[in-house]
Amino acid sequence: KGGLFGMMGGMLGGKKKEEDSPFPSGLADGKGRPALSAPVVDGFRVVKEYYHQLDSFTQGIHWDNGVMYEGSGGYTNSHGTRVSRKILETGQTTAFRQLPEKYFGEGITIIGDKLYQLSWRTNRGFVYDKETLKLLGDFTYPHEGWGFTTDGKELIMSDGSEKIHFLDPETFVETRLLTVRYLGKRTGELMKLNRLNDLQWWKGKILANIWELDRLAVINPENGIVERFIELKGLLDEKDPHYKQFNKSDRCLNGIAYCDVDDRLFVTGKLWNKLYEIEVLEGEADRIEAAKAAPPTDYTTSAGGFDPLGMGK
Repeated sequence: KGGLFGMMGGMLGGKKKEEDSPFPSGLADGKGRPALSAPVVDGFRVVKEYYHQLDSFTQGIHWDNGVMYEGSGGYTNSHGTRVSRKILETGQTTAFRQLPEKYFGEGITIIGDKLYQLSWRTNRGFVYDKETLKLLGDFTYPHEGWGFTTDGKELIMSDGSEKIHFLDPETFVETRLLTVRYLGKRTGELMKLNRLNDLQWWKGKILANIWELDRLAVINPENGIVERFIELKGLLDEKDPHYKQFNKSDRCLNGIAYCDVDDRLFVTGKLWNKLYEIEVLEGEADRIEAAKAAPPTDYTTSAGGFDPLGMGK
């Protein structure tokens, strides 16, 4: 993808229209100000590293009953658009299905025994048997396809803008359209968060990659508010010679999977050589930033006052 900002989320018949108000219902006080706080920024800890196929231009991953599924896109340094089943511990591909070159593969998700895959600009998605990867059918949508996930009932997709679309998994009719917003820490204004990429349902929230950023957004699926960010800067070793041959866009973070049975969260990226299991450290990134901004301890008095010259001693 390149230079795709603020794309329009298409509208299909039968869905509910969203009001484009300054603040979603219930999130403003009596004076019209937002009754919420800026998102907390969490950190991370690497729990375990796994091998990731070097030529996979990853567009989405999904964990299902002990199997890691991956959807990838076509690219000059990649194996092309495919969906695949992998053994997590070794990274070995046990089965895959290739798509014609005209389809640039995007996000994937699973409901029951069906695997769903989006394509980028061809407005077409595909449905497979998750075990055999046999093609069962396809569906269309009037906007670009980027990230894909599910709450177990509906399909949830992003289109590269600030919009998230909810679809009926049988008819593929759009049932709801959500605008993702966050409260700026410095501005105090509610702003739209665009460039939403791969998605993952996580503990009742929607996790979203933000294209070209080392950060995940934790989104409330009811009102579209970003409640937290998860800062993943430093996860990718930019000094690794493998990554130096690619630009920022071609090696960016893109791929989130979650095992709700064991509470395991996985992330990877385009052309990455590793897939990581991580633990989220609540508020850790905020604490690190606060520590950087704090004056040296000898600038303060025992009572906590600011006294850099020691005049109060």
